[in-house]
Amino acid sequence: MTEQSDKAKVVKSGEQGSALSCGVDADAVLKQLGQAGRFHLRIYALVALAAVQVGLLHTTYIFLAANVPYRCVVPECEAFNSTEYSPPWLDAALPAGGRERRCSRRSPLDPQQSCDGATFAEELQECDRWLYASNDTIVAEFNLGCQEWKRTLVGTIHNIGMLVSLPIFGYISDRWGRKRALILSCTLVGAIGSLKAFSISYEMYVIIEFLETLAGASAFPAAYILTIELLGQDKRVLTTAFLGIVLVIGGLSFAMLAKTFSYWRTFILVVYPPSLLFLSYIYLLPESIRWLLSKGYKEEAVAIIMKAAKMNSVTLSDETMKQLIEEKQRPVEQKKEDPEQQGLWMQVLRSPIIMMRLAICSWWWITCTFVFYGLAINSVSLAGDKYTNYMLVVSVEVIAVVTNALVLDRVGRKRTLLVAYTVCGLSCMAITFVPKSLPWLVTVLYLVGKIAITQAFSGIYMYTSELFPTHARHSLLGFCSMVGRIGSIVAPQMPLLAIYVEWLPSVLFGAAALVAGGLMLTTPETLNTRLPDTIKEAEQIASRKIRPAPPTDDIQMNDSRL
Repeated sequence: MTEQSDKAKVVKSGEQGSALSCGVDADAVLKQLGQAGRFHLRIYALVALAAVQVGLLHTTYIFLAANVPYRCVVPECEAFNSTEYSPPWLDAALPAGGRERRCSRRSPLDPQQSCDGATFAEELQECDRWLYASNDTIVAEFNLGCQEWKRTLVGTIHNIGMLVSLPIFGYISDRWGRKRALILSCTLVGAIGSLKAFSISYEMYVIIEFLETLAGASAFPAAYILTIELLGQDKRVLTTAFLGIVLVIGGLSFAMLAKTFSYWRTFILVVYPPSLLFLSYIYLLPESIRWLLSKGYKEEAVAIIMKAAKMNSVTLSDETMKQLIEEKQRPVEQKKEDPEQQGLWMQVLRSPIIMMRLAICSWWWITCTFVFYGLAINSVSLAGDKYTNYMLVVSVEVIAVVTNALVLDRVGRKRTLLVAYTVCGLSCMAITFVPKSLPWLVTVLYLVGKIAITQAFSGIYMYTSELFPTHARHSLLGFCSMVGRIGSIVAPQMPLLAIYVEWLPSVLFGAAALVAGGLMLTTPETLNTRLPDTIKEAEQIASRKIRPAPPTDDIQMNDSRL
């Protein structure tokens, strides 16, 4: 009786319990439904396909806008439409060195003499035409020779699109549902991205690149939030690990398909159109139960709950059935009295705790995107085949994901992320001091940094979502991620910076990670806390007032479901 009366008080106050606007205890319902039944496995499979698509398409610019070998055309020695990339006279006609060799040339002293035996002037002149070793990327297609900034700008434009997309789809997700946001993002990226294959100019290509990212950048946040809102706190880490591994599968698929279909237009027409199949999720994917209850859509939530209970062969308790069947009382008055339903951003601005978290989380996201994408982009510059290098860098992410699965629920979120940021920072800094005679050590430090920042990136998704309330979770997570795109906007320019100051990108990566690690000390631990549903509950995480029931209660409930 005491436990039931306490629970009733919690439901009534809304401060420590999980009862939402329609009087249903969401956590109790979700626990009784289980977490690994047929209903859940079906959702995991559907969300996994969306995550594979994200891993496949979210960094296509790395190969589509990759650099290719090119040189000046020497009109005195060859025709403008020549296809011979390395004629015997080439070394005499072009200066030694990197950019100078590609962007300038020497003229033969005697144009009447055969170029095979000609002598060339020492003075250099700028090239006006280039011959490309291959036409696999847009560099050759749109004649971007000696315009490195145009090539790197594609990645920056891509990430500007992400910055604009996240708040828009965050609002769509919190206002109209996780399902709608996911379907819109997954299908639009396929429809718009396919248009890149028909680009007739560089300008057309970058405009479509922006629109593609604007439409598709929010697929993973929507999929992630939909999944964790279906589960209890004890399965959030496994969910994050599961989605992280699926992203790796998508990244590996991207590299293999890019190597198989090396011509950029063919690659686009192979990988983008299948995304239109996500329209079928209108009928296949259910909405987030927690979101429906938080918005007062009780009938829709009850229909999904009953279907899930039937699929999982679960019998709901009498108390839960009473909450589900009972009509919501005085919805208009409750909405007027409940400040949590009024002015999301006004609530955030009035809460110093939430505002401070937004600022700190934003820096974490800036660091994660800056270092994560910076290392991924630079991976194609390492010695060896660029596709193999990319697959290697993506594959080591599994180590980070598995490590998180093992330690996040044991060591805690804060300590795990602090160590990850610190290791990443020190590894990136150390690269600067490695002599060029030890390239293998550079690769090792590079991979250690990539593992650490992947661990931080994977963990920060979960940690950020646990710090904010249900009715604003996607909006605030989207805000942090949006600001974080500053890092991914700058990251594609690091290869350009390295041309002038080779060591500076590694130092910037390391410094950003070390600062992020220091900020980790200022936020609360969320281990063993349930997802907060209101601003007040989110504020109380630091005071540990919204812990779940004791472990013995959880064990008894789990046993009763078996």
